[in-house]
Amino acid sequence: MSARTVQRLITASENTGLPLVTANDNRHSAGTVDSDGVLSVELEVVWAEFRIETADRPGLRLTAIKETGKAPSIPAPLFRVTEGTRVRVSIRNSLTDSSLTIFGLHKRPAETVDSLYVLPGEVVLHEFEAGVAGTYMYWARLGAGVQSSSGEEREQLAGAFIIDVTDPVEDDRIFVMNIFSAAVDSTMSANGYVEALTINGKSWPFTERQELEVGETQRWRIINASTRNHPMHLHGFFYDITALGDPLVNERNSDSDRKNVVTHFMRGRTTMDIEWTPSRPGNWLFHCHLSFHVTNEIRLPGAAALDPPGEHPHMAGLVIGIEVQPGPTELIHSGDDRYITLYANEYEAPGRTRYSFSFDPTSRPDSLNRGTPGPSLFLRQNQATYVTVENRLSVPTGIHWHGLELDGWADGVPDWSASDGKVSPAIEPGASFTYKLSSMRSGTFIYHSHLDDIQQLTAGLCGAIIVLPEEEKFDPVHDHLAIVGWRETNPQRLADLELNGLEDQPDVMVQVGESHRIRLINIAPAGAIFIQMKKGEEGIPLLAIAKDSADFPDNQRKEVAISKRFGVGETADFVFSPTARGEYELTIGLGGKFVWTQKWVVN
Repeated sequence: MSARTVQRLITASENTGLPLVTANDNRHSAGTVDSDGVLSVELEVVWAEFRIETADRPGLRLTAIKETGKAPSIPAPLFRVTEGTRVRVSIRNSLTDSSLTIFGLHKRPAETVDSLYVLPGEVVLHEFEAGVAGTYMYWARLGAGVQSSSGEEREQLAGAFIIDVTDPVEDDRIFVMNIFSAAVDSTMSANGYVEALTINGKSWPFTERQELEVGETQRWRIINASTRNHPMHLHGFFYDITALGDPLVNERNSDSDRKNVVTHFMRGRTTMDIEWTPSRPGNWLFHCHLSFHVTNEIRLPGAAALDPPGEHPHMAGLVIGIEVQPGPTELIHSGDDRYITLYANEYEAPGRTRYSFSFDPTSRPDSLNRGTPGPSLFLRQNQATYVTVENRLSVPTGIHWHGLELDGWADGVPDWSASDGKVSPAIEPGASFTYKLSSMRSGTFIYHSHLDDIQQLTAGLCGAIIVLPEEEKFDPVHDHLAIVGWRETNPQRLADLELNGLEDQPDVMVQVGESHRIRLINIAPAGAIFIQMKKGEEGIPLLAIAKDSADFPDNQRKEVAISKRFGVGETADFVFSPTARGEYELTIGLGGKFVWTQKWVVN
């Protein structure tokens, strides 16, 4: 009997007799330290029950790592030591039908990932020096090799490996993202395939709530132990990236090199140390911005049937809830308040229903302009703007003001965003709700649906927010938007991406010596995009000036012939300053054939 055939779904009432996986909050290190300062850890790989929501809901029968004498845990047991500590580890393979390969239990930094091979029933002993301080990980795979030949994911067999500079360790939190995704018993699942996406062993809304105080600086270590990419987004606040790493190397940023962002695209098996300070009370979220990683459609079969009446979560998976206790706020406002009404419309398009935003209650998209993305909102820095969203759809909706620093109740996650006794609701058909927007900094932001994201985002409920300094006017001749979205929900049909709601882009006419700002926004439900300017075969550098509306300091402003990839929920601003006449080509896309090109004619 192979490992593949015995991993399966577990019903809510089933008792397998296997040990129950505990959710590892990564607050306590595994093992014991002897008088010589050597950390000894005994690990074992076993079969277990993994209940990703609560113990009385459906789960999975799968393999997990445990510390000998304790329950199996996901993430795997935490290794936490100081620089130079020697680590002595034993690994028992209690599986009878599969060998194991263990990666990442070695000295850092390193040029290659060391591995240990453990036969069924075998115990392997290993000793090594921890190495240089940083945020790292270790993981196991059934069988031999770095990757599964079947395409299945068992990154529940992964945990954090933290090396501190000295004792005592700094006051921080460790969050590990694990994914199990594999074929299971087809009699218990409609398609014979399930997946569990968890942070510290739980799926939203059962992840550990972070109860914080205003002004309490947070230091988080985020570990993507999966092989998938995750753009990690913080609601309501910016965070500083203090270090980035992978299983081999961890690089700490100096104060001048820190990136100040609201979203960061984490590639598979990478780490990120962040620092941020909640400066306003309320309920907030930290989550992956890939819609397919946070939709309630990824819940295990049978879980929704056990929800209390009227309490069905509209998100699941890689989400952390943040509750900042009542306290002062740093929000300031100046000038007269402004009022806007935004209408959420519904209309029929070939093959599907489309949604759109408009300022005009009587407007209807025509065949030339499908109404997506929605109209750009031009806000003034520090001016309070009240936006009333009137829902003319046949379904509820709710709008998130992505990247804006604002009151918690106006953040726009239905039935979660809250402060001052107010809550952002799901706006029912025919109803309306008024959000108060605060614009603490100028730059490029996004507004988008935060309810049934896959359907509503791909149907058109998104748009750009441009916040201008108090004395500045928007210049549409020299300021250009590039908003990437989808017009289909099928992730296999990437040819159905759209740029600014169009398949074909109009030409842009510019002059030598002018400077043009290009504001790039990725608000598709998945995918990472790049931007590039070319003249013939020659790459023409663009000057990167901002990310997530945070202006780069001088030392971070760089000319790039082709940009890095930007994940969902990221914005980036570039300047194009042509010095020669001719025809140029702006390219934006995912790579391969999934790109858009736009002709720029320089006179």
